[in-house]
Amino acid sequence: MAKRSLRNSAGVPFLTLKGFFVVRGKQMPDGDTISFAASKRYSSGPVKTNVPVNSTGQRTVNIRLQSIDSPEKAQPLGAASRNALLRHLGFDPDALGLADDDFTASGTPKKVVGWIATHGLDGNQRPLAYLFRGNPGFSHGRVESAADIMTVLRSSANYQQTTRGWAFPAFYENTDEAHALVFQQGGETARNSKRGVWVADVTTTGFVPTKDALGASGALVYPKFFRRVQKWMNAKPNAASFINWLKRQRDGKKLVQGALPSAVPLWQLFEVVSARKVAVPYDVIKLWFTE
Repeated sequence: MAKRSLRNSAGVPFLTLKGFFVVRGKQMPDGDTISFAASKRYSSGPVKTNVPVNSTGQRTVNIRLQSIDSPEKAQPLGAASRNALLRHLGFDPDALGLADDDFTASGTPKKVVGWIATHGLDGNQRPLAYLFRGNPGFSHGRVESAADIMTVLRSSANYQQTTRGWAFPAFYENTDEAHALVFQQGGETARNSKRGVWVADVTTTGFVPTKDALGASGALVYPKFFRRVQKWMNAKPNAASFINWLKRQRDGKKLVQGALPSAVPLWQLFEVVSARKVAVPYDVIKLWFTE
């Protein structure tokens, strides 16, 4: 049998940049988002990006960490995931004025030297990137292949968030599949060791699809599904009504691969568990989404 080719494998160019991770007043970092600015000029080549060049840290762009999805601010473990990322990068969450119930920085602005490898922008025009506290061997402004990035992937903050259980793996059609396999393995390691999110996650067993039920003191579900519930305006628990509503939404029609043999609309991932509860009975580590 012929070996299956991996999608995007080694075909996605990455731009490597040295710069500063920044947290300043009124910013709201979380477990998969932080501000960054390049330290000196660069040419982006074939990589579409909007990373500014600014040595003061006053002009930055929010970076979305590639291949992961961390709990949102309003979810359980949202603050723990944020703190884990900040500490890994060299920040002190307390000194930044951040608390479990307060995601708005108010302390003294701080910047930390670091590196990113970015390959493009997400739907919100945020650079998608792997983050590194130290230089894993990059040159500023150089375009590297996905295969080159593969060699240092496990030293990225993204991978650390995954293996320590502070983020779920998350993949889109522009993800390099060889990279995804690394993150799937990292997610399985965290799940088997019952770390972080995997202790609390009830995505596959069933949850009430209301904001109150899934709030910071409620149940934890895969963040992408939580965001769909946030848009659901009905506060009354009704499983069938929620799925019917999601079916009509644009987000609900986006295709998902990895759950069934063929891609299906997102809404079809949900099933009724009871009159009040729904569940997504698929391994979220293996799901691939359209943007």
